[in-house]
Amino acid sequence: MTELKIIKKDGSEVEFDKKKIIEACKSAGASEETAKVIADEVSEELPKIHSSKVRELVLKKLEKRDQEAAKAWLQFDIREKGKE
Repeated sequence: MTELKIIKKDGSEVEFDKKKIIEACKSAGASEETAKVIADEVSEELPKIHSSKVRELVLKKLEKRDQEAAKAWLQFDIREKGKE
């Protein structure tokens, strides 16, 4: 399998890590099972894309499977943008 890379906001590239998606979904309140399914689905769609696109894909899939976790994720984003 080809190594997947994520392009960060600053332009740097890092190796894709499904565990980060799982942890982000779980932090938003999704179950371990839902988080793993979403991470698997997103990783199947990844060639080499920007981290913002990964976030968008994860959030769309999370909204379909766990609307409360998706809301929590968005609320976290809003809080974090307020800190910038």
